[in-house]
Amino acid sequence: MVFFRESLFLFVQKKSPYSRIAISSYFYFLGFIFSSWASRIPQVKDKFQLNEAELGAVLFMLPLGALAALPFSGWLVHKLSSRLMSIVSALVYTVLLYLIASATTILSLSIVLFGFGLIGNFGNISMNTQGISIQHQINKPILSSLHAMWSIGAFSAAAVSGWTMRMGYSTSLHFLIVSLIAALIIIVGSFHLIPDEGLGDETSKVFVLPNRKLVLLGIICFCVAMSEGAMADWSSLYYRQIMHQLNTISTTGYTAFAMCMAAGRLAGDRLVQSFKHGAVLIANGILILAGMTLSLSLEHPISVMIGFALVGFGVSSVIPIVYMLAAKSKDMAPSAALSAVSSVGFTGFLIGPPLIGFIAHEVGLRMALIIVAMLGAMIFLLSKKVRTGD
Repeated sequence: MVFFRESLFLFVQKKSPYSRIAISSYFYFLGFIFSSWASRIPQVKDKFQLNEAELGAVLFMLPLGALAALPFSGWLVHKLSSRLMSIVSALVYTVLLYLIASATTILSLSIVLFGFGLIGNFGNISMNTQGISIQHQINKPILSSLHAMWSIGAFSAAAVSGWTMRMGYSTSLHFLIVSLIAALIIIVGSFHLIPDEGLGDETSKVFVLPNRKLVLLGIICFCVAMSEGAMADWSSLYYRQIMHQLNTISTTGYTAFAMCMAAGRLAGDRLVQSFKHGAVLIANGILILAGMTLSLSLEHPISVMIGFALVGFGVSSVIPIVYMLAAKSKDMAPSAALSAVSSVGFTGFLIGPPLIGFIAHEVGLRMALIIVAMLGAMIFLLSKKVRTGD
């Protein structure tokens, strides 16, 4: 028995050749689980007979939980290791998905959604930290492709969810199947995650004021997250207006944005290797600015779609690059640095859509979306000031 325990310990501590596959599967299922929940929101609304205002209040519990995790996620990952936190967060995430379907009251649903947001944020910080550890081990950038796996997982879940609804599967059965399959893959992958090594140094601290570089990275993260949130919530409505068919709902514009964002993330690691972090960040800012300018300048569906696609390419690799650069901080532990820039970015993602809505109410959606172009210009300007250490 002692021999078995020691052998297992050595197995999980060694540099597993499958570590990249393992963490990729974690990102994939993180996106799959979240999208599975999002696809069933209408069924949850009907189950509890919620109106739009009540549903909005319940849904707000999820970002509230994510915000509550931000002050502690970096500290926990630093103390308990990204490997352990990734495994625990992923497994609890699968359980919470099933508990959403099992909730019988609005109060219990709200509590579970709060936990869903909380654990989702723990998973975000721990898995990105683990990805950076693996990246350091293999001496090759992989963080952008890991974020692409999240997007692919979300796309896959949307397709699977549509199939389960056509087949008449209940939300409970749908979530149970997803949870069991995800938990199995997570357990298998846990043996191939690695200890945190080669990140930061002994003087790195968890609680310390961010330096100038981290502040700039946080602002860049804020700009791109705000842009992504605005595109997610308002691009389809703008595309519908350009088509001059106000009684239809078209997701073509957003689909172009989302697909190009996923494609950009798949190509992001190669771009970083070829052109370095700073150059790619600058290019990203230009793409967001140019894409949004094209979409807003020419009132033609094809022009809008091409512009949205350019914005998708622009936002694709910004956050992975920001995370990679933040993890190089010599003043803060990598997990704490990731948590710091993620906190600022998440704030942008939350306030972006309602801000666009308020401005659109006063001056129109087309004028309001100029903000996204301005955010692209800010990313371009700020990226020129960030010392990337390439």
